[in-house]
Amino acid sequence: MSPSPLQRAVRGFAVYDLLVTLPFATPWTAAAMLGAMRWAHEGLSLRGEAMPAFTPTHLFFVALFGVLAVIWALVRILQPTALHGAIDTVGRGLVASWMVLAITQGASQVLGTFMVMELAGMFVQGALLLGARRRDAAPVAGA
Repeated sequence: MSPSPLQRAVRGFAVYDLLVTLPFATPWTAAAMLGAMRWAHEGLSLRGEAMPAFTPTHLFFVALFGVLAVIWALVRILQPTALHGAIDTVGRGLVASWMVLAITQGASQVLGTFMVMELAGMFVQGALLLGARRRDAAPVAGA
């Protein structure tokens, strides 16, 4: 059986998350990614504070959350269910909210590119979840 549009969206955003968060899953690659974000901030003359130098403790927490995000992405790639899509949709809304808060408090506008994808995933998956719920709740003709 072919995957539904919702399953394709859940899996698709999970693949995106895997690609984006995998580099944050070790302290060494996280340091390189944070350096690339600093370079982009400075190279594009963006507003807000550039990424600071991270201590080993900071990198531990970045890598910890990178590992958790990678695991969550793998769960959704392997089992792109409506439940996983619903949980992810709520999570994306929360993460986007924290990004807005960080940017308004002076964080680098580099976060804006991540925020766009968080909002896209939230709206696409949310719309597909609502559509699936309405279809499931609709009365069956002839029943």
